[in-house]
Amino acid sequence: MKNNIITPQYKNGIFLRKNQSFVCRKGRITQSQLKSIQRYWPLFGIDYQLKNINFELVFKHNYPVILDIGFGSGDSLVQMAINSYNKNFLGIEVYSSGIGSCLRLAYISDLKNLKIIRYDAIEVIENMIGNHTLSKIQIFFPDPWPKKRHHKRRMIQYDFLKKILKKLIFNGVLHIKTDSKEYAFYILDAIKKINQYLNLSNMHSLIENSSIYTKTRFEKKANMLGNKVFNLIFQSKF
Repeated sequence: MKNNIITPQYKNGIFLRKNQSFVCRKGRITQSQLKSIQRYWPLFGIDYQLKNINFELVFKHNYPVILDIGFGSGDSLVQMAINSYNKNFLGIEVYSSGIGSCLRLAYISDLKNLKIIRYDAIEVIENMIGNHTLSKIQIFFPDPWPKKRHHKRRMIQYDFLKKILKKLIFNGVLHIKTDSKEYAFYILDAIKKINQYLNLSNMHSLIENSSIYTKTRFEKKANMLGNKVFNLIFQSKF
């Protein structure tokens, strides 16, 4: 795709990487979303590159940086950025429709503390995020791939958890949400093998400041369906 966005490389709809953080599915993008990308990407977008981001240079101030992986339409991410003006937010998403919607909301809200990258999250984390630079990583409602034969496609695996741990500052926070009980325990089993994570969460409670807590569309849908949402919250310790 053009408009200053470096597009991940695909073949037959699949990202050309053995351990990608997503499986590309066809999606629709509206003219409004496409126009938002064309107009607002220069304001909020960061192109993929093989060097670490200088957060202080990009955001113009040295506030704590929160990484949001897979922000969807971006409505909750934008609201969090509005509510937390003294924090910087970096969102990663691969779907153009969500990128377009998020950019439009960010522009309307006149945000100064939000940047977006359109690329595979694993590549971005490996090549653009320096060690011990993130105060928080949030992953809300990652695809649970419920069938056992598809578990290998899940983004949150032991190796991924080890990789992102290095990016957190001391006492940095990893916050994962899912409405899949099986996936929640799958993640817990993986993270128990990593001593540098301290579990702060009760499986059925939320450890979050309610004044800045914003539900995603997935969470609202889960609530409507009567599904329990599991908050897994961990703190880095070195």
